[in-house]
Amino acid sequence: MSKALALFLIKGGIMKPSLHVISTGNQSLEKWLNITANIHPYVDFIHIREKLWDVKKMDAAILGLLNAEVPPRKIILNNRPELTAAYGLGGVHFPENVPIHKSMEDKWLTGCSIHSQENAVKKEMDGADYLFFGHVFETKSKQDTPPRGLKSLTQVVNSVTCPVIAIGGISSQRVKDCVSHGAKGIAVMSGIYGAVQPIEKAKAYQKALKEEALHEENI
Repeated sequence: MSKALALFLIKGGIMKPSLHVISTGNQSLEKWLNITANIHPYVDFIHIREKLWDVKKMDAAILGLLNAEVPPRKIILNNRPELTAAYGLGGVHFPENVPIHKSMEDKWLTGCSIHSQENAVKKEMDGADYLFFGHVFETKSKQDTPPRGLKSLTQVVNSVTCPVIAIGGISSQRVKDCVSHGAKGIAVMSGIYGAVQPIEKAKAYQKALKEEALHEENI
């Protein structure tokens, strides 16, 4: 199985769209760990995106997840390949403006955020196993930038061969639209981490993805 296909849970030969949760930077380490330990059974990948955490705090975050029995393959670090290698984690995710650092020896998934069709093609050529594209819908964190929309999502999907994950303003009700327009998964930040009941929200996203995967299978 290729690393790109490892991005999905595969059952009966069918690829299930994946659910990625991303830390928001708005919570303490303790609160984030508590939420993540509780939601991890319902998500496929956990992205630690904390730009301001030093190595000591990142170590505490990773060890906290591992002690909570979160599988290492589920954990993806933002722009920290050295820690990804040290702990044998699932992947490293690079911002769009950072060159992808990748070698033939890397055993993890390499992802990248992109905001255009042109950069999607470039980052795949540079070695990305998957791409985050957004923001697809309006979101409070990007109020000054218009959403790129579902048409642009489809254009990006059709321009590359690697999986494209939709991000930005995605509620559980919008999962169907994202998957039907070619996304191989969704990424959520405040939709889960900012929820009053994050476990229930994670379950809702998981259910929506399962229902849409079944629908796509039967088309």
